[in-house]
Amino acid sequence: MVLSLLPAAWAGNPSGKIRTLMNEFRDEPGFEVVDMGPVALGLIRAAARGEVKTEDDRKALQVFKDIKRLTILDFSDAEASRKEKFLRKAKRVLADEEMLLEAKDGGETIRVYGLSNAAGDILEDIVLLADDAIISVRGKIRADLIGELVNEAEK
Repeated sequence: MVLSLLPAAWAGNPSGKIRTLMNEFRDEPGFEVVDMGPVALGLIRAAARGEVKTEDDRKALQVFKDIKRLTILDFSDAEASRKEKFLRKAKRVLADEEMLLEAKDGGETIRVYGLSNAAGDILEDIVLLADDAIISVRGKIRADLIGELVNEAEK
């Protein structure tokens, strides 16, 4: 019975599904995981507050205000066959999720998946998938702040 509830529990939870996949590969050669929970993120935010000097710094810090967990899996040093297997599984896990953005930079493609509220102004449960890394963000991020930072970065 518990196993039958897993798909329902995972529905609408892209970062949870991806973290499960990350755990499957975390001990393999060439796969490096960094996992930060609320305490570590709180310490980083506290340290960053002391470095805020501009309005852009303040906005960047605001983006991370409501993030509860950040997990990064870097597989750039993984054997090609293991990397391909991971990417195949990740794409299968994310196939039913909403892709918010796809960006190409040179030869690399980055896809951003996640959930947004009905108004589209809050993003939750975000997954960024690149060719050699995946980032899972659990929490809430204001879309307008991201837009402002992107606009500033493009200047």
